[in-house]
Amino acid sequence: MKGICALYDKETELMKSHVFPKFVIKHTKKTGSEYLRRVVEPDKREQDGLKLHLLGFDAEQKFSLREKWFAENIFVPYLGGQLRLDYDENLYYFAVSFLWRILVTEFRTNENLKNRWYFEQLKEVELEWKNFLANGKMPNKYHNVNLFFTERIISHTTDLKGVDFYFTRIMDGTIVSNPEEEYLFMYGKFNRFIFWSVLKSPDYNDELYDVEIHPKKGTFNIPQGLDYEPIATFISNRIREIDKLPLPNQSQQDKIEKEIMKDPQKFWDSDVGQSLYNDKFNLEK
Repeated sequence: MKGICALYDKETELMKSHVFPKFVIKHTKKTGSEYLRRVVEPDKREQDGLKLHLLGFDAEQKFSLREKWFAENIFVPYLGGQLRLDYDENLYYFAVSFLWRILVTEFRTNENLKNRWYFEQLKEVELEWKNFLANGKMPNKYHNVNLFFTERIISHTTDLKGVDFYFTRIMDGTIVSNPEEEYLFMYGKFNRFIFWSVLKSPDYNDELYDVEIHPKKGTFNIPQGLDYEPIATFISNRIREIDKLPLPNQSQQDKIEKEIMKDPQKFWDSDVGQSLYNDKFNLEK
């Protein structure tokens, strides 16, 4: 379909762009089920991730180059057990492009966004990030971008349920704020990778030292330290919110059970099976 490319602001043939990278969708299906279920629509089975008519061919190609770099240099090595990861400017570009897509999706799908206290600020963020992604001008005001690598949750001291599943399997993206209007983040995660950008916050000094992505190059050593309380609080609240969402209806649960029973051992040996087993039998002891 014809439309205005969200990155280059020109009329072109728009492609159905993945909000979450295609390689993430492929991996999630390969290590779990052939179908995907969004936590907000558990009765709906999808064979692909969320897509919008968002970008033209040139923008898609530009983003695809960085997605390929991330998949080959960060995604696959870390999931394969590598705990020291060197990176260059491609990681910063990929992270900004991922969070920017989530932000643009919010603008296009969240009817209440214009009534939020941070709406005008988010318009500034979108323009600054777009200028970087399209023209290479480094963000000045909204330059902070972070990446936290997660792993299996063997134990925890909270009352939360589904912790391992959230940290290792869920795809999630949203705007984060608090009622006191002190904090504002853009947030996105998939599999064992959590990204966020601090857009407004009291001084956080060195609390993001181990997770901040440097624009040019750097090295991540895993496990990382993360002492930034606002993001930890948000993630805990997010897991609690997801746990309160309704389960799939009985018909959909029957379909899930039928799919598992085709090869139960294969399911429990899979990444999703290990996660569900861990949450149910290890963390609920």
